[in-house]
This record gives sequence, structure tokens and C-alpha cells, in this order.
Amino acid sequence: MPIPQTDMTPLQAARKRGEILRQLGLMEEVDEQEFDELVELAAALCGKALSAMTLLDEETQLIKARMGFQGARTMPVRESICQYTVQNNQLLVVEDTVNDERFRGPVGGSIRFYAGTPLTTLDGTAVGALCVMDTAPSVLSEQQLRALQILGRQLSNRIQLRERARSMADMMSERERAREMFVTILNNVPAEIYLKDEDGRLRFYNRKLANRFAINEAAWLGKTSRDLWDEETALRILQEDREVFLSGEPQETFLDLKEADGKHSYWRTTKAPCQDSNGNPVLACCSVDLTEQRDRERQLQETKEELEEANRKLSSLALTDALTGLWNRRAFDSRLETAVIAAQRSKKPLALMLLDVDHFKRINDRFGHPCGDEVLRNVATILNRTKRADEVACRFGGEEFTILMPGTDAQGAMVLGERIRKAMHAFEWDKEPITISMGIAVWTDGWSSDDLVDNADAALYRAKEGGRDRFICYNCDQFLGAAQGS
Repeated sequence: MPIPQTDMTPLQAARKRGEILRQLGLMEEVDEQEFDELVELAAALCGKALSAMTLLDEETQLIKARMGFQGARTMPVRESICQYTVQNNQLLVVEDTVNDERFRGPVGGSIRFYAGTPLTTLDGTAVGALCVMDTAPSVLSEQQLRALQILGRQLSNRIQLRERARSMADMMSERERAREMFVTILNNVPAEIYLKDEDGRLRFYNRKLANRFAINEAAWLGKTSRDLWDEETALRILQEDREVFLSGEPQETFLDLKEADGKHSYWRTTKAPCQDSNGNPVLACCSVDLTEQRDRERQLQETKEELEEANRKLSSLALTDALTGLWNRRAFDSRLETAVIAAQRSKKPLALMLLDVDHFKRINDRFGHPCGDEVLRNVATILNRTKRADEVACRFGGEEFTILMPGTDAQGAMVLGERIRKAMHAFEWDKEPITISMGIAVWTDGWSSDDLVDNADAALYRAKEGGRDRFICYNCDQFLGAAQGS
């Protein structure tokens, strides 16, 4: 029976074979006695002068072991008879290659008879074949075919043994890396890690603890709290240890210690009961120095109100345009997303107006940037005076402004546009008349916030192209029945 194959393409299967064979070091042209003997036995049992063990990667067939022929040990996979044994992952017998169109041309060469059984890995992947061949048409008996398959499984077992050995070596290597990593972590974490037995004797401590007391990593092994601290502190520590052993549950403790220099330090220790490699109860402890943290918390508490006030001011500045006092682009983007979501849910109208000061560059060039800034501030004042309280005016960037109008339909948006246009005409400025162009878009179901902005911008472009000092509504005709402009 064939071994089930995964749903891989031929190229994927070839790459997998090649990767496995290279990892196992099998694609080297080196004779190996354990393979040679089985190949020789296959020739003898099947009564054929030619036999071989082949291995196939992506492009090359390697004759790993052979009997009865010499010459090159490699050939392209496309010229190999064994490619069909590997691809189908089952016994292949060709009594006369002349009668099989697969073996016409370079495939097979002078070989007339072929019988091959696949060589498989632990997961059933076919990586090669054990085959016997003849230069004349021939057949094998059932017993000979059975012997060939048994020998093929023996070769497969040897390949699989190498897989297991490789896997075991990888596991051992990974275990050693994990141990080294664990030791490195223990020695470099900002905490004192140590183990104690039921009698309170230190069984292990990390470099952090050793460095704190200027000792080596073995000097205190076997010592108890009574050897290291004053009697009162030692009794408290021992009592805490006993409670953890009795409860069988991790506990967290806090301790104010008087150091050798007379200063006090504040420690948080987590203690957890566990067992050593021999099954003896031990206490795993992790102590963290909280002295600096406690001091910082006190300082932070003292400045909390100042920071909160500073954050409120920063938040306001982050959302406000410094020149005009209007909301800035960042604030607008956030508000726009919220407004579109609300319109989607409520099905209430939502309009957006983009505004651009006409010939603003000419004003800047002719009268200077201070005058340009004055124009922008005056436009902001007019927008604030003409819009409704629930409508949001923002400086979009440069000489561009926006007004977001929740609950406003096409008619209402155009009324506001005309009101703004007239207010600009009525504004007295001693340099030259200031006009403004506007583009309006009314949100339509299915539009994103970007769609709304893009369509309002398209309407603004039409207003500019149409002579400026006017507004154009992108899609008001679908709401009002006729295209709108002024």
C-alpha cells in the first residue's frame, strides 16, 4: 500500500526532501557500509546484477550506494527512473522500459528492467528508493518483491534512526541553551533570587545578591537568616518561611531592613514552595528593592496636580491651531470619524464644507506674511460667527478651513455657504477685497470619512475653476433635484 502523501505540490515535496536530506548529511558522496551491505543483499536476493540506493533532493539524484556499476554518482532528477517511485511513494516495477513512454529519451538510459521501493522518513516523506535493475527485460517473483520491500524498510529505518539522533541532539542542544539562558536571566534580573530548605539554609543565590554583600556565589551556602540578620529580623523571616511551607501557597511579604551602614531599605519578597530535583521541599524566593520606588512615589504624589494641569494644557494645545484658535487638522480628523459613525447609526444628515481663501499667495507676496496671518484670523472669526453652535470649524492647513455640520442637510449647508460668502463681502479690509471659495459634500450611505473629504475637495476645485467667490455642492442634486451653486 502507498504511504499517504500530504497535499503538497511536486516542488514543495522536492524542497522538503532536500531540506531533510541536507539536515541529515545524506547528500554527500561518501560510501557508508550499512547502506552498501543492504544494496548488495538486494541484488543477491532479487537475482539482479545492478542495484542502488538513491536519494533525491530538488534537482539532483545521488546514488548513495550501488552494486554492479560505476561512473558518476549524481544525475538530474528529471533523468531518473527513481523519481516516479519517490513521487508515487510506492513500489514501482517496470518489466520493460521500452514499453513505457515515461522512460523514452534520457530517462532510464540502457536500463530495460526496474523495480524500486521508496525510502521514507519518520513522517512518511519519500526521499529516495532502493532499486534493482537489469539491461534486459525481466520480472521478479512475489518473494523477491517482498524481499526488496523489506530491505527498503530496513534502509528507511536507518534513515529514521538518523532523524531521531538529530532530533535528540537538537533537544539536548536546546536544553543546554535553555539552561544557559536561565542562568543568565537569574544572574541579570534586577532582583535577588535564592532558594532555602525547610531549615532555612540557603541552597542557592544569584549574582545580584552576591554583589550586594560583596561575596562570591558560594560563601553563604548553608547559612540561615540568624547567621545574616539581627535576631528580630531573623525571627520574622523564619516565621514567614514556615507559613509559606505550611500553606503550600505563594506569599508576598514586605520588610524594612536596617543595612550595615545604618540606612534603611524597603524590600518586597515573593516566596513560593516547590521541590528540588530530589523531591525535597524548598522555598523559591525573589526579593526586589523598593526603596527608590517608594521615594519616587512620594515625589510623584507631590507633583501630581502640577502634572495633571500641564497635561490639560498640552491636550488643549495639541487640538488647537495656534494662529486662529480653531481646531486643528488632528482634532478635525478625530471628530470627522466620530461624526461619520454617528451618521451611519442614526441615518441623520451630515455635511462637510471645505473653504479656501482666494488668491492667498498673492496676498502674502504683496502685503507680507503678517498681513496673510491677519486674513486667516479674520476668516476664522467670520466662520465662528456664521456657523451654528454644534458645527465645528477647523483650520485644515495653510489657507484651507473646514466646517463639519452634523444634522445639516444639503439645503442647510448651502444656506451657510451663502451666509459665509456675504459675510466675507461685508468684511472691511484696507488692502483689497477678500473672497473665499467653498466646496460642499453631503454624506451618503456607504461613504467613508475619506470619501466625504475627497468629494468636498472636488467641489472646492470646481468652485475655484468656476471663478472663485462661490460655493459648489458635490451631490446636492440628489437631495434637492437640481445642481446647486452660487
